[in-house]
Amino acid sequence: MNDLEKIYDQTAGQEIVNLENPPESEAESPKLAAGILRRWYIALLIFIVVCALGLPAIWFLIKPVYVVTGQIHIAPIVVDILTDTRDRGDISDYQSFINTQAEMVTSSRVVQRVADNLKGRNLAFFNNEQADYITKIKQRFMGKKTPDPAEFVKQALLSQTVTVKAPRGRELIEISMYSDNYNDAMQVVNAFINAYMDVGVDSSTQDADQKLTALENERKVKAEEMEKLRTQIYQLAQEYGTATLSGRQDMMLRNVSSLNARLTDLEASKMNIKAQIQLLERVKEEHLSPDELLKMRQQYINRDTSVVSITERIAKLEQSLIVARETLTPTNSEVIVQTKLLKTMKEHLVQRKEEASKEFDELLSEEVAKAGEAKLLNARNLLEQTEVYEKILRDTIEKADSETIRLGRIQLNIQDLQDKLTMTKERYDTVLKRIQDLQMQRKRQPRISVHDYAHIASIRDRRTKLSFGIILAGLACGMWLAYIRDKADQRLRTPEDVAKRIGIRIIGTTTSMDTVKRSLLPEHIIEDYQTIRANIGLLGDEGIPKKLVITSPGMKEGKTTFAINLATSLADAGKKVLLIDGDLRKPDVARLLNLPKDSRGLQDVLSGIKLERAVQSLASNGLDVLAADFRDAADAYELLALSSTTERINEISKQYDHIIIDTPPVLAFPDAMMWAKVGNAVILTSFAGHTTLPELREAKERLMQINVRVLGTVISSVGSEHSYYRQDNSYYAKSAKTRRMKRKTLLQKTD
Repeated sequence: MNDLEKIYDQTAGQEIVNLENPPESEAESPKLAAGILRRWYIALLIFIVVCALGLPAIWFLIKPVYVVTGQIHIAPIVVDILTDTRDRGDISDYQSFINTQAEMVTSSRVVQRVADNLKGRNLAFFNNEQADYITKIKQRFMGKKTPDPAEFVKQALLSQTVTVKAPRGRELIEISMYSDNYNDAMQVVNAFINAYMDVGVDSSTQDADQKLTALENERKVKAEEMEKLRTQIYQLAQEYGTATLSGRQDMMLRNVSSLNARLTDLEASKMNIKAQIQLLERVKEEHLSPDELLKMRQQYINRDTSVVSITERIAKLEQSLIVARETLTPTNSEVIVQTKLLKTMKEHLVQRKEEASKEFDELLSEEVAKAGEAKLLNARNLLEQTEVYEKILRDTIEKADSETIRLGRIQLNIQDLQDKLTMTKERYDTVLKRIQDLQMQRKRQPRISVHDYAHIASIRDRRTKLSFGIILAGLACGMWLAYIRDKADQRLRTPEDVAKRIGIRIIGTTTSMDTVKRSLLPEHIIEDYQTIRANIGLLGDEGIPKKLVITSPGMKEGKTTFAINLATSLADAGKKVLLIDGDLRKPDVARLLNLPKDSRGLQDVLSGIKLERAVQSLASNGLDVLAADFRDAADAYELLALSSTTERINEISKQYDHIIIDTPPVLAFPDAMMWAKVGNAVILTSFAGHTTLPELREAKERLMQINVRVLGTVISSVGSEHSYYRQDNSYYAKSAKTRRMKRKTLLQKTD
């Protein structure tokens, strides 16, 4: 074990490995933090530069901004002086009204008044960059040498330097100005308030006068209309002595209705008389046949007044029922009632026809019995009298109808004039009340008033926030650049880098000596290489390969140290092991193991010298070493390319359990490729923080192209947090202490 410790001390911090499954992938944030920590100097430098440039610029170039605000109160409700009632006035939508007033503050009239008020005060407000820009515009396009102050005010409104707003839910119009000169800002805000109040008061007074004038004119017009309507109603009512003719009209309508009823009865009587005359004339002249009697009976029945009346009512009911069935459902109560009434009327019609038929038979019998000239004469005289009376009655009805229609038209005219008079009176009263309200509004408290003149509402000093932002930006920029620089570094550092980017199998890792106490280093080396040895055995088809080639992508990547430690570990396990220094261009095995100089070695064995004369054994563990020197460095490839070399190595392998061959780097010389063909398997070593991922990938691809069996890679000098062997250091301390106690007890018993 002393030899092993000596080898470790002479190497660049190589340790031991474990091949189980790779550790779980770490989260992106730890990788990010690790990359930034590795390049902390970049992050610190960028942070200092950004802060050194940004912070002074912020504090010297940026000034605090004062927010100067004035407020105008717009009352939504005013109190009536006489009734003490709260009245909204003519405002239907208060929010719309207050928004309109806020727009009035920025109107041309108010802006011009503000400019006139501020003119001549020598304010810095008129000497800012906006003013210079406007001056150039005026001079270039309008030919004005002196810019209009109103243009400055308009530009301030457009650029939001001066803002006017009506916050929802409040009764105020806020006029605010953002400036680093609060004295100028207060004068500008007060100028806006005073200008608006002047314009608003003048406008409201003019509006009130215009409204009163218009309302007074409307009141006079409505008064004249009412007088004219009253005169017309009086003239129409003079004929009847009253303007209310509805009673007289109803009486005339009842009279006309009565006359029409008498005319209907007279017409029915006339029809009966005519029927009697026809019957008497027929009976007198000739005997009537049954067909003629049936026809006469049918005519008598059809001319019967009741039959005619009932038939007309049935026809009207049928029409009404058809309409009801089209518009209503069959189960509607109105449809059901009309259906029952129609059925009843039809039954009554049948009954009345039977009665009329009996009356005809009786009349026929009577007339046949009498059949005299006197009766016929009387019937004719009665018919003449009836016709004369009918004519008189019709003339009377026509005259009554004309009078009734004339009376109705007069009544309609009077009613129409009365309705117009009522509407005009209502309009007149409304106008009169509005005039009185406007006159009272002039005496009550004004709706618009100044709530607060200009004052400093707040101070917006962005320098603190911007400074904090610069600090964060510098920190973020530095961390980002550090991470990008670390990301661009292709050197592998963790097993995860190899597993994700190359896909080569990881046999194990060796932990950096900086993470292990010096006193625990030997124990740690033993445990690491025991783990690596076990993992190599698991990867082989029949355990650890007999001829195992150790190489690396480039120089100084720990392959020689790993070969010596692996051979030593196998020898300590009781195996017969031969370590061959196959690097004929830069042999280091003899130097690292302190073997005698000028002793025979690999070149001699390949030239035909017996192995026993060239092999040197380590007394501590029985490890056989076949060293090399610089004698044939120039012809190394030709020596290895000889077919006898492979045959000689195969003969030697029969005498040993395992042969460990240390070779030159794969990417530096072709010697490693020749040794790889000689051996049974190859292990690629890599050094964390030194070996780059492209080199490791290329070395693997070159070996795979010649169909060499690559077991995997061993990553040396990784951090303890990425090591495959993760036992706590206290575990090694306890384990070493226990072994020392056992060894001491054994020596005491031996003594």
